Amino acid sequence: MLLTAVSIEAQSFQSALFLDGYRLGYRYNPALQNESNFLSIGQLESSSRNTFGAASFLYPRGNEVVTALHSSVSADEFLGSLGDDNTLGGSLNYNLFSFGWRKGVAYQTLEANVRMAYSANIPKDIFAILKLGTGDTNYDMGGLSLGGNALVELAYGYSHKLADWVSLGARAKLLVGINALKYNVSRMDIYMADDKYRLDLEAELDLTSRWSKIRPNEEGYLDLSKLSSKDRWKLPSGVGLALDLGVVLTPVEGLTLSASLLDLGGMFWYYGNAGRSQGSVEFTGMDSLSIDEIRNGSIKSQFDDELAALGSSLKMKELKGRTAWEFVPFHVNGGIRYDLPFYRALSIGASGNYLHVKGFSYAEGRGVLAWNPWKWLGITANGGVGTYGPVWGAAVNAAIWKFRLTLGYSDGFGGTIPYTSTPLKANNKAVTLGLAFEL
Repeated sequence: MLLTAVSIEAQSFQSALFLDGYRLGYRYNPALQNESNFLSIGQLESSSRNTFGAASFLYPRGNEVVTALHSSVSADEFLGSLGDDNTLGGSLNYNLFSFGWRKGVAYQTLEANVRMAYSANIPKDIFAILKLGTGDTNYDMGGLSLGGNALVELAYGYSHKLADWVSLGARAKLLVGINALKYNVSRMDIYMADDKYRLDLEAELDLTSRWSKIRPNEEGYLDLSKLSSKDRWKLPSGVGLALDLGVVLTPVEGLTLSASLLDLGGMFWYYGNAGRSQGSVEFTGMDSLSIDEIRNGSIKSQFDDELAALGSSLKMKELKGRTAWEFVPFHVNGGIRYDLPFYRALSIGASGNYLHVKGFSYAEGRGVLAWNPWKWLGITANGGVGTYGPVWGAAVNAAIWKFRLTLGYSDGFGGTIPYTSTPLKANNKAVTLGLAFEL
């Protein structure tokens, strides 16, 4: 469900202001202009973000590593490393094409992208029930959610030099939805009621019907085994608009100030498949069963009965197609760059980024060092602090004949599990890979 799946958007390329040869800098700030016309095909931007890492679940004990459920790990140690809400997510932005051209003091861009994102929110009480057991404690696991979407973005950008020292820019984006999924648990309580455990559940599923329609069974419950292309939504699953705004100032020679707002807008989604789980189930546990009852199959009968009751409460009653307006995640970017007067190829500066989406926000600040010794080469490195701790990054832009290759990587300090990419601590990772051709 995580891999198919509300969304966390890719971080904008923070090195764009400091690499002279980077041609897609208008994505970071639509007021940034290029020296020449260009065509780019296939740029890839990927990000992953999580507010917790493997270090919350793996603990060194002497010469071995144990899990958080081991008796040597206290509940306070394990649960204290988690937040009330624990999020993870990722995004992928694939550039189908970008085209930029200059006309006097104006620079225009046209591009098409495919954007995908997924996210999940996991309440702490889900981990608490694993560590502490049911007992007499009440657990509130409302807030559990999974989500994601895929869409096509068509964008037109225009920037204009009002004077030698100031440029303004804007990009208008048409967003066309492919598919989207939301699963939100508004209530999931487990508690003791007299001598029984009780589970109260309220959850809703919204899924676009771009490809197929989930048919309900005779009782009106959604049946995943009954997928049909009949009556499917013939139009795009969503449509929306977004706007980027930016300004670039060069008040004195060598000093550049940048500020931009990205993705101001939202999408109107049609969820042709929708369902609601709503119900309660009681269970007594199985501690009182005797050996004889186990031998004669009573345990299986009781387990089947309670599983059937739980399954009944989890079933999703069909809801008629629903529509929803949802804001897309937006960014606020700021940066300052100063080219050293005694060696203009060397630059110092700082960048800041703030991302906000419903139920989630992220902020960071970085110091930056850049070296652009020739028109065909630019290198930059940065380091700073973000919402989840220290961050660092590096990027390079190199030209070979008329091709310009860009590589960028950003991550948080803390390492990964050896031989895997699983982060040990909360992190914010972003990868950029692109190739542009000078026209």
